[in-house]
Amino acid sequence: MSTTNLRKIPMNRVSPTPQGQSAGWLWDGYLKPGSITLLTSQWKTGKTTLLTGLLRCLEHGEAFLGRAMAGGKGLVVSEESNDHWAERLSRMPVGGHVELMSRPFLRRPNFDQWNSLIDEARDMRLTGQLDLFVIDPMAKFLPGAWESNAGLLFDALEPLHRLTSEGVSVLLLHHPRKQRSEPGHAARGTGALLGFVDIAVELNRYGRLRSDSRRRLLLGLARSARTPERLVYEWDPATGRFTELGDPLAIQFEQNWSQVLEILRKRKQAATHKELLMDWPSDQEKPSASVLYEWLNRAFAEKRVRRHGSGTTTNPYRYRLENEDDKYLDQGKLPPLGDLTSLRGW
Repeated sequence: MSTTNLRKIPMNRVSPTPQGQSAGWLWDGYLKPGSITLLTSQWKTGKTTLLTGLLRCLEHGEAFLGRAMAGGKGLVVSEESNDHWAERLSRMPVGGHVELMSRPFLRRPNFDQWNSLIDEARDMRLTGQLDLFVIDPMAKFLPGAWESNAGLLFDALEPLHRLTSEGVSVLLLHHPRKQRSEPGHAARGTGALLGFVDIAVELNRYGRLRSDSRRRLLLGLARSARTPERLVYEWDPATGRFTELGDPLAIQFEQNWSQVLEILRKRKQAATHKELLMDWPSDQEKPSASVLYEWLNRAFAEKRVRRHGSGTTTNPYRYRLENEDDKYLDQGKLPPLGDLTSLRGW
């Protein structure tokens, strides 16, 4: 006879735990008590800067990037030195509600050291000192050769459930794989990683224009519909302020439409987006062909330009400005013929 006690619950009696009933989002859509969030981005893209902005708002539960936050306390385990953090915090101060554990191990920890770290964080939670646990980056702190072995990955990540079971939000910062991947699947290592975490977020640069240099795009994949698929924000290094951009494509379009309009006015006939790009002034920042194509089609949808063609390779779209006859043709009428009595034969 088996002595294993495996608890079974009829599905019509399944209910959330008391903790699950009371706990909302720590950061709406991205960080939830009892859940693990993975944030992946290229080196020097702004992960830790984004984290710092988040930690600032955590103190008083201020909204961050247009999404609600609850107040709380945090612990950041970081590969960066105290000096690096001191320089960053001089520009973006964070209060005493967050503690820093900088380079706690001489090298990547073994399983015993990793479990000791988790136990330390759990003790903080049990004494009311922890709501958010951050590992930056996970490749420096997860023990074992887990990147190509799903079993070792689960062994390394499983101790984190000792924190999530107590209602802690866990945030793992990570780097992407070298080869190109589909959006949302860039995380380095075995694919089991995305299956283990509850929320996967990717941080990317938004665009190549000079005006996009401080803009970033967050792509989200999650089990919850609360996680946005896309969120674009802008960071001002002078003030440390983060601003969520409602429709960044519309903002980018309006900022550059005057230049497109000037080129169209100089054209004597309709032109493709690639032909218009060839007319772009050499002293002005030039968008990519795909970006200009999007701008022109947005302008057509807003009735700022005319568009001819079928959009195919052999019959591409051609764009032009409205002329005097257009307003008559739009009403299904022929353009005015003028004074016919001047013609010969009358």
